[in-house]
Amino acid sequence: MATATLTIGDVARIKSKGEFPNGVVLRFADLVASGEISNGCLVKISTFTTNTVGNEEVLLATELTVVQRGVKAEPMDTDTALTSHNMPNGTPEAAGKPQPSKTPTTAPPAKENNTPQLSPPTDFKFSKTPGPGLSPVSFLSPAPTPTPGAKAAVTPGSIAVSDRKNYNKIGQLHPYESNWCIKAKLERKAPLRSSSIRGTDIKILTIDLVDDTGEQIQGTFWRGAAERYADQLVEGKVYIFSRFKVKPADKKYSSFKANYQIDFTDGTEVSEAADQDTTAMTAAVDVTPIEMLPRRVGGRALVDVAGVVLSLGPLGTVKRKADSSELPRRDVTLGDSSGKSVVVTLWGETAHATAAQLDGQEGRVVLQVTQARVTDFNGCSISSLSKSVVTINPEGPLTEELLSWYSASGMAADRFTPVGQDLPGTRATSGGGAGGVPSREKFLTLKDVTALGPDALPDDKAIFQGVTAYVAMVNADQQMYYLANPENGRKVVDQGGGRFAEADGKVVERPEHRYVLGVKLADHTGEVTLQLFNKEAEAVMGMKADDLAALKDSSSDAFAAALRSAAWRPWSVVVMSKAREYNGERRVRHTAHRVDTVDWAAEAQRLVGLIQKYEVAV
Repeated sequence: MATATLTIGDVARIKSKGEFPNGVVLRFADLVASGEISNGCLVKISTFTTNTVGNEEVLLATELTVVQRGVKAEPMDTDTALTSHNMPNGTPEAAGKPQPSKTPTTAPPAKENNTPQLSPPTDFKFSKTPGPGLSPVSFLSPAPTPTPGAKAAVTPGSIAVSDRKNYNKIGQLHPYESNWCIKAKLERKAPLRSSSIRGTDIKILTIDLVDDTGEQIQGTFWRGAAERYADQLVEGKVYIFSRFKVKPADKKYSSFKANYQIDFTDGTEVSEAADQDTTAMTAAVDVTPIEMLPRRVGGRALVDVAGVVLSLGPLGTVKRKADSSELPRRDVTLGDSSGKSVVVTLWGETAHATAAQLDGQEGRVVLQVTQARVTDFNGCSISSLSKSVVTINPEGPLTEELLSWYSASGMAADRFTPVGQDLPGTRATSGGGAGGVPSREKFLTLKDVTALGPDALPDDKAIFQGVTAYVAMVNADQQMYYLANPENGRKVVDQGGGRFAEADGKVVERPEHRYVLGVKLADHTGEVTLQLFNKEAEAVMGMKADDLAALKDSSSDAFAAALRSAAWRPWSVVVMSKAREYNGERRVRHTAHRVDTVDWAAEAQRLVGLIQKYEVAV
């Protein structure tokens, strides 16, 4: 059983129904209109969901019945709940709104009121929450309305200034309302980009926003609005956004922790806030303990990490493929009270400026990196991004706690255990160098292969991983081979009249077909597209490329049968993964470095040995 307090303003708004399009709310509004739900009534909530917002526990009732109507309950002649709900300190003055009148009303004697003691309206927690894990908005919070005199109109050449004060918090947004208005700082504006959707070139602009609660959300402008606001919006400024759509965040592509993201529409209004105070508009920092980082490997969600600086690597550079420019990089090893350490790679100017300040400060300072990517390089490591914020000795108790612990524990850099050690993704090679064959002392799967992102693969350096997997499919529509000089494998071109020549004009009398074959490789953890060159493809196909070409020319049925016979056969494959830049975008290509038939007896012995490493004496 539960009780609920409704103010006069609450009742009026619920009766109007216009601000609450949700069907559940309309049913409740009918109960209010009929007088069944009123101040002091006793209700039984039979179906509900709960959620936590900040330090508050909120509840969404989807089914309730009125057990007892309110009898002679004390009415409330002011609507303080509306004003205080969105204010930082919960007072009307914080909103710039005059204090409501506190003229008392005549109340019946307490003995005549048989209802339980009611909570004040500012503590009201009857929330309209979409469900567990979703960010709710107060059920009784008002729809944002413009402040009288506010200028929210947007002219084509500029963004108007608005002194609007009534707005929602980012943490309150959800897809079940549309009349939203937020005030937030533009934390980051991505470059304007194009995407082809159904044959049409669409302009897209993505922005990152943060409000005075530290909550962040990502928003997207489309088409003409994207082009207009790409020039008008300025990073670091505070804007007021209204009339937009909220939808669940696509975790496959979003790097934000937020459950939702914003779609700005043609009807969206954007104005520059008159108050440009950004003191409180700093993204909340949620430091992930180093020992927990392996759980984030392979995910798109970014992390915040902090630790005592244990060591500094040398300053190096990586050459960009796009323009051959040199990108500075430097590794910093951090450790925390878990006794684990992690290598953080700083890129660009951060590698120069921040890392230079750390020289000679090992064991004396704390480094915090926010909005960073977790990669599986060396099992588990951190890579900074353009949006990452790197801070030395950040304000707050964390710095003092880490430095005090490090000093009191007597720890030294060599006593920390690398967090990536003994993880399946740790790369160990025998033979050394880029051509080294991976050690089989780790059990690797295709999940480890696909987890490799571009950030974990420096240019011109490859990662080799040995897996046991099946060729699941060979696509018949691809270009599987080319004519080449049998002496050197160089491609030749038909000159007509039965003459073939290399690019330099050298004539080749009898060219041969050579494979360049793409297959789908699969195991119990996933699949990957793998490129096979001639030697490896011959092993998989069981015939030379000349023979396969002859089958294709003579019999489509025989050609199809040859492709089917190559599928679902197990192989021991050494996968070489390498990052390259294509059209300005870094991508990872996986190539078969070596393909062997599986020696099941040797494979079984290897797996038994790996299993025995996990045995614990009882």
